[in-house]
Amino acid sequence: AWLKVQGTWLYLEPIFTSEDIVRQMPEEADQFKVVDGGWRLTMKQVNETPRCLDVYEIDGLLQRLEEANDLLEVIQKGLSNYLTVKRIHFPRFFFLSDDELLEILAETKDPTKVQPFLKKCFDGLNGIEFNEAGDVIAMRSAEKEVVQLVEVVSPAEAQGAVEKWLLQLESIMRDTVKDVVQRGIEDYPTKERISWV
Repeated sequence: AWLKVQGTWLYLEPIFTSEDIVRQMPEEADQFKVVDGGWRLTMKQVNETPRCLDVYEIDGLLQRLEEANDLLEVIQKGLSNYLTVKRIHFPRFFFLSDDELLEILAETKDPTKVQPFLKKCFDGLNGIEFNEAGDVIAMRSAEKEVVQLVEVVSPAEAQGAVEKWLLQLESIMRDTVKDVVQRGIEDYPTKERISWV
């Protein structure tokens, strides 16, 4: 019971120290606070009781650990449901692991934190470029090719809903590729092939 609480607590503790996650999952965050307080109290008691057999005698230790495990299971189920909802809103999140998705959702105030995961979400996309206002203005390939978007994407307007501005980015990326292809078709008969390419 102790090892199970410890392992789950170690996994969830960094998640629920993120203000963005706490704001988006208030019920699970409150439940985690209860488990966290009990776990820290238990560890304090264990630290003050250096002999193994004396730790065994701590009143209600097993019951506390079992209750913590039950609550941690509820929290993990809520977290899993939360991630599923995010993935349904932006299906490309299915390409990311839970840890990667949580890393994105924990940093909703900083849209640049999405950069390392874009390669997994969009084939051929290596990154995006931001202007000074924090708006997305271009997409970049692994070959360093930069294509200016036909419309600016503003993550700030999504108010922390990263899946919302990524959906908008996906749509504008399609529009941009259509625009580039259309201009290429129009230019083909009027330019030499090398300069056209």
